[in-house]
This record gives sequence, C-alpha cells and structure tokens, in this order.
Amino acid sequence: MSKIMVLGVGAQGTATIMHLAEDPAVSELRLADINLERAKETAKKIASDKISVQRVDAFKPDELLKAAKGVDVVVNIVAASKVIHGKYTSPTLNVMDAAFKNGAHYIDVATASRNEEEQMLKLSDKWKDAGLTAIFDLGKTPGITNVLARYAADRLDKVNKIRVKTSLDVISKEFLLMWWPRYAVMGWMGPGLVYEDGKFSEVPPLSGEEIYEFPGDPLGPCPTYFADHEEVWTLPRFIKGVRYVEFKHGSHRAPIFKTLAKLFGSDEPIKVKNVEVAPIDVLLAVIPPPAELPEKIKAGEVEDAYSCCVVDVEGEKAGVETHYTLSCPIDLRQTKEILPGGTPESILVGTPPAVGATMLVKGEIKVKGVIPPECLDPDSFLTNLAKKGVIVHGEVKRYPILT
Repeated sequence: MSKIMVLGVGAQGTATIMHLAEDPAVSELRLADINLERAKETAKKIASDKISVQRVDAFKPDELLKAAKGVDVVVNIVAASKVIHGKYTSPTLNVMDAAFKNGAHYIDVATASRNEEEQMLKLSDKWKDAGLTAIFDLGKTPGITNVLARYAADRLDKVNKIRVKTSLDVISKEFLLMWWPRYAVMGWMGPGLVYEDGKFSEVPPLSGEEIYEFPGDPLGPCPTYFADHEEVWTLPRFIKGVRYVEFKHGSHRAPIFKTLAKLFGSDEPIKVKNVEVAPIDVLLAVIPPPAELPEKIKAGEVEDAYSCCVVDVEGEKAGVETHYTLSCPIDLRQTKEILPGGTPESILVGTPPAVGATMLVKGEIKVKGVIPPECLDPDSFLTNLAKKGVIVHGEVKRYPILT
C-alpha cells in the first residue's frame, strides 16, 4: 500500500486524483493546493476515505517539505510557472527537492523551460544514488508523445524523423478552453523549435503551416504550426540517431487564437485610462478557467470537446522504409466513459502521471535517476495506460527503399 501526494488540484490534477482514488495500490492520497477551498471541493466530489487535503504554496520549500513527509510519490501538476515581479518563476525544483528529502519518487507533467530541464537532469546521479526516480514531462504533450516515439523507435533499426502534433478544441457558443489560458494564447506568439542533423534551430512564430488530418470525427483536417515544445529538446538526446524532430500545435480555432495572441499576448503593462494593465491579464479576466469546463459540460453548454496527440516516426527496418503513426484521440463521448466529470484534455494530461505513480510504487519502473518519459519501457507503460481507458491507435506503412 502506498501514499501519494498530488500537488495542484486543477482540471488535470483532478483527473489524476480520480484515477488514483480508484486504484487499490494507493492507501493514502494527499491533495495539496494553494487554494484550500478548491482542494476541499475536489475531495468532496470524489468522496474517497483515502483523501486528505491541505493548503500548500509550491513556492515555499518549508511547506512542501512538511506536506510531503512520509509519502512514496509526489506528483506535481501545478502550473509550470507564474509571473513574480515581472519574471516567470517555476516551483519545480522546490517540489523535486521536497520529494527527494522525504525519500519519495517524483513526477510532473511539464517543465517551465529548457534551462529548468537541464538543472533537473544534472541531479540525475544524486537521485540514482538514492535509489529514486524523478520523471519530468509525463503528461500528454510532452508525455504520451515521448513514450509513443520510443515505442516506434524500439521497432526500427534506424530512426530518421519524429514529427509530433497535437490538437484540442471545445465546440460551444461561449469561448471555452481546456488548457491554462495564458499558455493557450501566448504559446501561439513564440518562435518554434526544430532539431535537424545535430542542431537546434528557432523558426518564426506561426510558421510551417500544415493542414493535418487528425484521426476521427470531429477532429479531421486542422491547421498546425511549429512550436517550441519539450519533445524537440529531449527526444534527440535520448533516442539515438534521430536526424529530425519537430512539434506542431493545431486548432480548428487557429484564426481566433492568432488574433487573441496578437491583441493580448503580452505581459508588458499598457496604460488604459491612467491604469496600467497587462493585456494578457485582461483576457484571463474574461475567459472562464478550464476547471469550470466539467460543470459546463454537465449543464449541456458544450456541444463537443476533443483532444488528440499524434506521433509520426519515419525510419528503416530490415532495409525497408517504415513509418509508424501513433495517436490518442479522445472526444466528449469517450470522456464520459473513461472518467465522468473530466475533459478530453484532463484525461490525456492527468492519466499518465497516475499511471506512472502506481507503476513506481509497484516497482514496475526499474530505471533510477532523473528521466524524461522516453526512458520508460513503452510497452509496459502503454499497457497500463490502456487499463485506464487511454487507447493508442496505430498504423504502420512500409515502402521499398529505392537506390
């Protein structure tokens, strides 16, 4: 029996908690959030005698250390960063340190920056020597996508290209989002990142437009654009020999996001009637937070919602050019079957850390140290993911290599 602490009780964290509350391998589940009332409301909704709640500020090491005392795994699902005194600041290293000092494994669903990932990886020997595992980026994208890339790579003699794509949308009269609005909007304005032949290169914002046919209805054809994402940074380092890696984000509402990003995608204050306000804060004040989406779904205010990640891996097997296309599409109907009260995005982001946490406490993850998801055994992880209702769809195509 095991004790697990989930830090961050938003939409994604709630999905993780719902899975863990149902798992017989979990004996105690601590919900920690800076918003104590939100944590209490989540505990009341799930109604499990395993659950306890506490208020914790992830930016205060002493509070983290006390909250994590005696747990086996710390799952960090707080926002990767927030603005403090005009600078993006992340609590991740604080949370990792609290887990380590308590002899607990660690999981998060996203990092704040490449610099933060580098700092985490430098701690790997320390964690390995302690017999502990810290898995970063174990969400949807990154997370499931990294594992899918490893799955395909393990079946190839040579890996040439890895292309990752994601799309998520809500179909409703009101403008609603399944992801933190700050990232959902501002992410469209930043430069993209591409890895090719040993070099990382930035590409212009909103470049590389491609209409990609996502699997299933109502996804289908959707415009996608280059983005700077964690997979591009880690996959070339841990999947040897790959020559090219890209990530593209897509949405049927891309024109809306592009317009919002241009109008409101800035943290720099502007003066409006003698009051200074950051444009992004104006937008955040009028968009309902993703945590409200399940209630709007329950009330019938959402026609449909869907989320999907796709990994396309090109390489060679036994002298034959081979392409793997692996995907995880979830719509609103499937959401109600997998995790009533969730959203497609919360399931795809929140299920992987739940799977990882239970695999760690059962001793099913043997690797020690600080690792990204592509270092996990993909077959074992995907099997456990499927048990939670998240199914991978795959297609393999083979072509003769012409010389």
